[in-house]
Amino acid sequence: MSVNKFVLILIALCTLLNTIHRSEAVVYRLITETLQNNIAGEPITHERTNWDFNPDISKARRGLFYEKHGFRASKFIESLGIGIDGREQERRQEQQIRDIGKLNGEHYRNSP
Repeated sequence: MSVNKFVLILIALCTLLNTIHRSEAVVYRLITETLQNNIAGEPITHERTNWDFNPDISKARRGLFYEKHGFRASKFIESLGIGIDGREQERRQEQQIRDIGKLNGEHYRNSP
């Protein structure tokens, strides 16, 4: 039912656009751009593109990521937690004391 209403509204807008005079170009442009960009999609969306894709490069980049950020970005998350204000070592020691009894700082069970 809603599809039929949509089609009727679209037909009514098309006939309205055909009857608009040149002096109402702003309204015409507004309506056509709204229809084109929101309903039909921008023309660039429909263009075909080619990408050079090499699935084997991910293996090399994974190693670089682990080296820089750690497994599952653990080093990166730790660096966010300790900050960059010159008190990094102090915070790191506080976290190590807090995490005693946990496996590499992680809980044995999923508990808060």
